[in-house]
Amino acid sequence: MTYDLLKTFGKYFQDETAVIDSYELADGYYYIVGENNTLEKVQVVNGKTEDYELEKYIKIRDFYSKYINSNKALDTSYKEKLEGKEFSMLKKICSNNIYTVFFKNKYVEGLCNKEDNKEAIPKEIFKNGIKKYYDSLLKLGENPKEGMLLKESYTEKEVQNYKEKMLQAFDLIYEDAKELNMQKESWVKIFLKKEIEEYKRVSNIYFRTKLFNTNENNLELNGKIYGTNNYNFGLNSKKPYLELKSTNYKVGSYIKDIDIETLNRMYIWLYQNAAGRNFIKLPDDWKFNGVPKDEEEIEDKNTYLIKVAGNNGSARIDDYRYTSNYNTKIRKFISKDYLEKNPKIMFQTENIYALNWYTNNVWFAENENHTKNYIIDAYYDYDLKIAKSILSNEKKEILKQYHDVFLELFEQEQETNFCKRLDEIATNIIENMFIAHLKQNKKDRSYPRRAFNLWIAYKQYFNRKGEDEEMKLNCLQEQCEQIVSNSGKIETDEQYYYLAGQVAYYLLSRSKADKLMQDVTEPFVKANSTKKLKREIEFLYDKYKYDIYLNYPKFNHILSQLLLQEPEQEVRGNKEILIAGLLANNLFYQKNENLNQGGNENE
Repeated sequence: MTYDLLKTFGKYFQDETAVIDSYELADGYYYIVGENNTLEKVQVVNGKTEDYELEKYIKIRDFYSKYINSNKALDTSYKEKLEGKEFSMLKKICSNNIYTVFFKNKYVEGLCNKEDNKEAIPKEIFKNGIKKYYDSLLKLGENPKEGMLLKESYTEKEVQNYKEKMLQAFDLIYEDAKELNMQKESWVKIFLKKEIEEYKRVSNIYFRTKLFNTNENNLELNGKIYGTNNYNFGLNSKKPYLELKSTNYKVGSYIKDIDIETLNRMYIWLYQNAAGRNFIKLPDDWKFNGVPKDEEEIEDKNTYLIKVAGNNGSARIDDYRYTSNYNTKIRKFISKDYLEKNPKIMFQTENIYALNWYTNNVWFAENENHTKNYIIDAYYDYDLKIAKSILSNEKKEILKQYHDVFLELFEQEQETNFCKRLDEIATNIIENMFIAHLKQNKKDRSYPRRAFNLWIAYKQYFNRKGEDEEMKLNCLQEQCEQIVSNSGKIETDEQYYYLAGQVAYYLLSRSKADKLMQDVTEPFVKANSTKKLKREIEFLYDKYKYDIYLNYPKFNHILSQLLLQEPEQEVRGNKEILIAGLLANNLFYQKNENLNQGGNENE
């Protein structure tokens, strides 16, 4: 993965341009301290300021002054006791060079007015922590393994000089900041006024010594320095930099210092632009001149699908997939109302994103006024975005079980697993949807019908068995209509199961209740054997026969055949046909006949 990314995208991260173009400042207060302690201040809210020029000045210096992550913070482990309480400066300062000090206001007594601010450190103790910070800067490169990485260095006089300047600046800023009455946690960042090239120089001292996972294993071969990869090392979800205990070697891989510098910039970009998103798609010709859209149009390009999480202020790649010649344009997908004699088109598209949204809306959305794409949310963030959502438990379980199948279909153009699992996915969805809607309103089958039609549309689209699903359903409905109208004989398993669905829905609809109980609807809908199916039909008949006209020969003729015949195939292999019978217009409701004899179901 590492070298794939470097080979494809490394050229865009030879310098900081791509990172800085999309770099955003954290919310807080930024101070620039010039000669003679002149002070400029700007507040950042939602990544923006009201002073564009000052924002530009700060942004690039802020980039060069941030630590890599909290595990790579400079040693500020200064402790001091005051009035019986011990205060620690460990990881309280988050900058990396002699010209900046970054900290959260909650760590300095008097700068955050939260009543329960137990982390506040008295001002003078915090200043002693700043001194410790500068001592640590001076020690960078003292270790020989670190020293071999350095291209620049500080002098002791230089560090001492800027330490004094920073302590004076801190006093000035403290007096200003305490008047701001900051009620919540916020950054306070102090910059000493220097040219950008100087910021680059001093920050490079820190970055060079912190590039590798550890410097203990650094080697110099043929004039090049190699060390252990600092990114996705070990891939543990909570501690990604663990030593690989399952192998007989100590480190995961070696990488050149020039490559890890490039990789560091790339991971900063990923953290800024991809952490917290479901995933990003990067075609191999992506030029990093912006941020990729969630629904980026891609035409026949080799594409990387990357899931990025934040980890201690840096990026961690949790999933990485590669698709060759990926295309968001697909051949035309059409979904019709297949349960009508002359099916009308309900949906059509040539775009994979539109198909994804339609599938989400029809199979998973609880209502039409939603804005969430549950399918995409389930790819990587089930626990966070699906487990606590308003979806029914049945739909949650489907997304949990099949999220990878949907990801392959919609994001990677891999249809094999989806086609293999399509029938079980759709059956599960439609059965539960039919039961839910029948319980709410026994005459409303519009939602499960849409879900069924989408199932058939997918079968028609992929057509792996070479069958015309639309024609197959049309012919079956015509055959069954003739059997009912002419008191004919059931001759095929398909006819048997379609008419079983028709009979079951007719019996269910005889209930006088506005809503049906789950123990009435579920056993029949989820029956997986012919024996169970017949038993449930008999149960429904006994429950509602008081409302069925005894001299209704058409119904009685079909019912007796269903109870006497033994189809060759079991129900589980014919769920599509059974569900079609349940959802199609019912043949036992006929116009111009008394309702008790099967009047129009829509009357």
